[in-house]
Amino acid sequence: MNPDASDLVEPLARVVRGYYDDLAAVAGRHGLSTTQARALIALDHPLSMSALAEHLVCDASNATGLVARMEARGLVARTPSPEDRRSKTVHATGDGHRLARSLRAEMHTVHGALADLTPTERGALLPLLHRLGELLGRPRD
Repeated sequence: MNPDASDLVEPLARVVRGYYDDLAAVAGRHGLSTTQARALIALDHPLSMSALAEHLVCDASNATGLVARMEARGLVARTPSPEDRRSKTVHATGDGHRLARSLRAEMHTVHGALADLTPTERGALLPLLHRLGELLGRPRD
């Protein structure tokens, strides 16, 4: 069988749902929303507020409130952008980085499913995931 793109959408959606269900459960155990967990994981390097909002697919005011709540917990900090002092850059604090690592490590459902793949299957999957991520990240006409 040679599947076309439409044959792949539902299996991919099942994988994405599994990932987000696992992330939501782990985030909840740490008192975070799924969006806060996604933001914290994305902050493996500093991002502008607008880049974070774009990553989270939300408007800037939502990102500002989300960051304020995480800042109050000591997980992130905002600093003036070195390029434009009027805008802010967000970065994870030491506690934020530790929590982001914990969130990923505690995603036992995802880790278990990936561990159940054979080494050959994991080896085949990794470059395909990288390629798909590149294709999804490029602008469409």
